[in-house]
Amino acid sequence: MGIHIKEALPVLDTILEQQQAISDRLRKLIETFKREPEPVEPTLRLMLKPIDEGMSELKQTLSQNLNLADSSASPSGS
Repeated sequence: MGIHIKEALPVLDTILEQQQAISDRLRKLIETFKREPEPVEPTLRLMLKPIDEGMSELKQTLSQNLNLADSSASPSGS
C-alpha cells in the first residue's frame, strides 16, 4: 500500500488551505476574546463550526484517497 506523490499533492493543498482558514479564525477568536464580555460561547461555536465542517470534509477526502490507493494496489480478481 503506497500513495504516490501525485495523489498526495491535492490533499496537501487542501490541508494548507484549511490550515490557513483555521489560522484566520483563531486570529478572529483572539480578537473576540480581547474585546467581548462573557459569555463568548455562542461566538466561539459560530466561529468553530466551519472548522469542524472543514475537518470532516478533509477526513472524508483522505479516507476516499486511501480507499482508492488500496483498491488500485490490490490484485484484480481477488
